[in-house]
Amino acid sequence: MVALDDLLGKAEPQYLESITSALTGIEPALADLHYALGTAGGVTLVYQRLDVNERLALKTIVFSASERGVDSTAVWQAVNRNEGAGLASGRLSCERLRALGLIFESLAVSGRVRYLVAQETCQAAMQLVCAEAAAQLIPVGADGISEVESYPYALVLDIVHYLAYLAGNNVALTQNGDLWKKDQSRIERGFLVREWFKNGAPYRPEFPGRTAFITAFCEEAGLSFSDDSGMQVYSAAQVWAQQPFEESAKTVARFWRAWLFPRLGQVELLAELGKALPDGAWFTADQVAEQTLPFVVGEIRPENPMVSFNGFFRTALNLGIVDAGYRGRSAVYAITRLGKWLLADLADVEAEADFEIQLESRIYPQPSFEILAPKETEPAVLWMLELFCDLQLIDGFRTYRLTRESVHRGLNWAGVQDLIDLATRCGPGLPNNVQFTL
Repeated sequence: MVALDDLLGKAEPQYLESITSALTGIEPALADLHYALGTAGGVTLVYQRLDVNERLALKTIVFSASERGVDSTAVWQAVNRNEGAGLASGRLSCERLRALGLIFESLAVSGRVRYLVAQETCQAAMQLVCAEAAAQLIPVGADGISEVESYPYALVLDIVHYLAYLAGNNVALTQNGDLWKKDQSRIERGFLVREWFKNGAPYRPEFPGRTAFITAFCEEAGLSFSDDSGMQVYSAAQVWAQQPFEESAKTVARFWRAWLFPRLGQVELLAELGKALPDGAWFTADQVAEQTLPFVVGEIRPENPMVSFNGFFRTALNLGIVDAGYRGRSAVYAITRLGKWLLADLADVEAEADFEIQLESRIYPQPSFEILAPKETEPAVLWMLELFCDLQLIDGFRTYRLTRESVHRGLNWAGVQDLIDLATRCGPGLPNNVQFTL
């Protein structure tokens, strides 16, 4: 084996040549491993052959690389902190990863070398790392946990409410392109969960407010758009609102991952935790962060990592992926059955968990022209209620009122058949005066 001291004394061009020749001598079966990388389970095979420093270098690149890669010096320094020697150890580890085909080099305009990793390799390596981390995590005891929050269907239903409001009302925008306070207040009044964060968690750009998230999703999904006159809704919104809940939940979860959390490995680690932990097992955000953040370096590392992780879990709570509880002032989380199913889809693996949809399809009309609907009503039913009725109150039930204006407003956007379908949902309990009026 070539001594590292010999490498340190060489100039830059000869340095890399010496590393390459050293690799050839260290690993005669290098070509066989490089070939294995392209086979099923190849990344796993190669990963098992790496030493401690090489694994650390790969983890750092996988968790830290943006679309432009990660600065090579940051990776070398990460290995250096672990090794306690010069940067030669980090450079040698990265050269071996490059020779194996796990990473690639890119030269930045500044002249610095940046490391890139293929998406397939990144995903496979991240799953391996996260599986190791999940196996080491010890669940938190359930004793002393209080104030458990659970919103398994809230966000999808809030999106339906948002789209129906836009469809039935002429929503204008301010000069800055924002919703007027009146419209925003009326929209947010219909949300099942009014707080995106709790206990004073600060607002951060990567975790926008609930309305901002829903607005961005609807525009990205082609359900709504804004022009000079205000917010408008495409006809596709009605189709989306009436599709099965599973499809809507998958679409929202994929957007959540792609837009808010493109890297850092929170989603992959959460998916591995879902497979490793039994149902209802509690853990803290600190435990998850400890398994990931040491490998995150460079510009992609958050300014305040723990705020970032707690914000991640608060948004996951609103998607129904986790439940949240509190032990004193500390938050703890448990992955739901719906969460395991969604996380398996996000990690592109076959779901091992199933879940039961418990949304209500029955609504309860009153002679006073009020209609009571359970909070967690099927999206298709909620869509019709939002179109043809005025939302009055959300308490134990959603309370709506049928008025002449609300029915005409709904007919201007939807059709008579939708109004007939709404009456059908009431079943035989539809009061005579309400039936006659409809």
